[in-house]
Amino acid sequence: MKAPRLRAALGSRFLRDSTVLQVGSLAVSGFGFLGTVALTHVLGASRQGEFYLAVAAYSLLWFCLNLGLYPVTISQVARHLAEGRTNEAGRWLGYLAKMGVPLALLTLAVGWFAAPALLGLWVQDPTADAVLIGRCVGVLSCAPLLELPRVVALAGLEGSRRMASVAKVENGQELLRVVLVTSGALLTGDAWGPCIATVVASLLGSILAMDVWRRERRAGTLTLPAMADVLRFGVTAPWGLGLRLGVKVGIIRNIDALGVQILPALILGRFASPRWVAYLRIALRLVDVGRLFMKGISRTALPVLSQLASVRDLRGLRRVYWRATLGSGVLIASGLGVTALLLRPILGSFLPQEYLEPVWLSFLILLPGTAVVGFSVANDTFYLVTGQLKQAIVISVAGLALNTAVLVGCCWYWPDYGAAAGLSFTFLWSLVHVSYAALWFRGNRGAIEGGDVAPA
Repeated sequence: MKAPRLRAALGSRFLRDSTVLQVGSLAVSGFGFLGTVALTHVLGASRQGEFYLAVAAYSLLWFCLNLGLYPVTISQVARHLAEGRTNEAGRWLGYLAKMGVPLALLTLAVGWFAAPALLGLWVQDPTADAVLIGRCVGVLSCAPLLELPRVVALAGLEGSRRMASVAKVENGQELLRVVLVTSGALLTGDAWGPCIATVVASLLGSILAMDVWRRERRAGTLTLPAMADVLRFGVTAPWGLGLRLGVKVGIIRNIDALGVQILPALILGRFASPRWVAYLRIALRLVDVGRLFMKGISRTALPVLSQLASVRDLRGLRRVYWRATLGSGVLIASGLGVTALLLRPILGSFLPQEYLEPVWLSFLILLPGTAVVGFSVANDTFYLVTGQLKQAIVISVAGLALNTAVLVGCCWYWPDYGAAAGLSFTFLWSLVHVSYAALWFRGNRGAIEGGDVAPA
């Protein structure tokens, strides 16, 4: 397919696919927020904070060991399907499954045997149950192995742009997780029940994903092979097929996850009590209402930009990147503005009294940085499809060092709200990535105008 024709075809589907994932993201976020609110009433701030500390510690372990093969696989599946090479697309899915098994087993071993002792040394607050938190990390470490089938299925569905099915799997799994986590909290009254429920939800999510995959193939709307064939492709796929690219993408994505999702909770857990981890987590859930639009646009942009790169259409690449970046930024800023206007009176209807002031002030501190990070929706995709991953790693590593130093300083000086202030500063760093993309497109202006030169 010629580049202009492909550009027109992709443009006609971009808005529709984004809308499907936006609605799905809204549902997922809504379910997650309901689950968070339920835990405030069932566990209270201290026990809820212990649960979130266990999740943060497990996430640190998983992101340190995990490779960035998921977005790489989506990109490769999209490219091969655009070129009509279905078996090659299936081989990449098989490779994702093949690499996932040893990584998941390694995560389980480290989480089960090492995490409890390390957390006992890290958590200093005398009111926190460090032993229980460590055991919960061990249980959560079972999740990567159990959710591997779901990860492979979602990569295939997303790479082939079956966005309605992607949303169906994610919404179903999140609804299961919320119900099970809340039930687990009611049964045990501490972090143990929610952690076990999270692992069970991972297993059920994989069962749901396999069912959706079979239904899509039975309906004839999915051109990818059966899952059994995908696994056979994985057996013969070489171990190094996407290893170098996965490591590079993994460093970028894992650094972002460390700086935003993991380190703030862990560092706050060191300088303050677990209840402040709960307050921060709820405030992040609230600002995520404004960031919902990032998820659908970002995940739609990855296969679209990958297909444009496969036909060497840099003009279309630039247009889609800036459309996603600017559109997402405006939508997120607007969403945050509406949220800020409506939030304060609504909080009293959902949260216990002890949560109101800390959550509201944390939300206000996070607000400026969150509004800015809305313009970073397509950064990872840009680096991946243009071959600029080395530059992305340099920028990300420098940002992690600076942002972590600021985060530690804020938490040391201002234990209660320091993590929110440091996290807001971390969000501002995303402007560096957007600035680099602007410089790259400017430097390749001639190639873009020609429309027939592949990305560097």
